[in-house]
Amino acid sequence: MTGMRRLSRAAAAGAMAAILAACAVPVPIPAPQGADESRSLSRVGRFALRIEEAGGKQNAVQGSFAWRDDGSRLALDLVSPLGATLARVEAVPGEALLRESSGKETRAADPDELVAVVLGSDIPVSGLRDWLRGRLAARPPAEVVERDEQGRPLVFDQAGWRVTARQYDALGPTRLQMARNEGGQDVDLRLVINP
Repeated sequence: MTGMRRLSRAAAAGAMAAILAACAVPVPIPAPQGADESRSLSRVGRFALRIEEAGGKQNAVQGSFAWRDDGSRLALDLVSPLGATLARVEAVPGEALLRESSGKETRAADPDELVAVVLGSDIPVSGLRDWLRGRLAARPPAEVVERDEQGRPLVFDQAGWRVTARQYDALGPTRLQMARNEGGQDVDLRLVINP
């Protein structure tokens, strides 16, 4: 009987872990009404951000994200590992809005600044608009270190970031790693796109 109880508890714990993991995946962001779907990119996945200070102190944040970008309008949801929405970033040319789960709103000229407020470090949201599609941003100039057989960038340096893009699907890379060192601070951001 004790073995059955243990098995039952293990099954219940496994089921609970599966339920929590399922909750942590954010819902894809729907396209705005009248949006041109042929220009839109929608991605859902997980992120892990690690920041190491010069003195060895480390900070780490992880969770999930949902992304939708049609070239002029961007929406990004950041979700905790347990499925709670941390914030939504919405951007149009010249303006970006951060709406935190508490209801607090912050505005800025671009989404990079707003995401830094949530995650505590500069994150290249503007670069991601291209990098998630498997292409280099128009500015600043990039230095490509490695390409695959199809000519797609695998490793490149742009805007102070070393970007590694792997495992491409029809939309772009499904694995992205972005790393930089600035002012004695090492920043490492990894994205894994859900299939």
